[in-house]
Amino acid sequence: MVSINAPFGRRPAAKNETTQNFILLGSSTGGVDALIQILRHFGSDCPPTLIVQHTGNQFAQSLIRLLDGATRAKVVAAQDGAMLERGLVYLSPSTEQHLCLAENLPLRIALNKNPPRTSHRPSVDALFESAVPHAANATAAILTGMGKDGAQGLLSLRQAGAQTVGQDESTSIVYGMPRVAHALGGVARALPITEIGPALLRAAIQRT
Repeated sequence: MVSINAPFGRRPAAKNETTQNFILLGSSTGGVDALIQILRHFGSDCPPTLIVQHTGNQFAQSLIRLLDGATRAKVVAAQDGAMLERGLVYLSPSTEQHLCLAENLPLRIALNKNPPRTSHRPSVDALFESAVPHAANATAAILTGMGKDGAQGLLSLRQAGAQTVGQDESTSIVYGMPRVAHALGGVARALPITEIGPALLRAAIQRT
């Protein structure tokens, strides 16, 4: 079981441990602080989590280190073909690649160099849409950010059976991406940022 309020201190995740249940996060402007608030709830046995945060290429590795220091999970640069493991949080290693899920089981990372989507690479839409074949095991959240990246992908996930969450307007630095996703019907629940981490973990547990 995922420990939501476990004391700080990291326990190594079991090697080669995999799961079908996973979490997806997409964010842009104001997203770094939002991600820190979410990941602080994640323990070393959390569901595998994939994140797209819009950032410049030179900041990708710095972001990984920053988020790794804010959580009991292990935040890593995604590697193409890697099998998803509990306790790991994956980010794209650069702006040269989209972070996606491979279509076939077992669940694996798929990095690709397709053109940017809505001017972004990695793109939240690219991540969310790649997870549609596995939507029955997905819990996804769209967070603060400018524009509309991820909105259509979140709708596709919800329509395919995923649990979906959108950050509410009052706690969003820029209520752009969540607003569009909500208007399209992709957001099943709008929550303040302080509630999103526990809500995602509860939803993933309920799918076990």
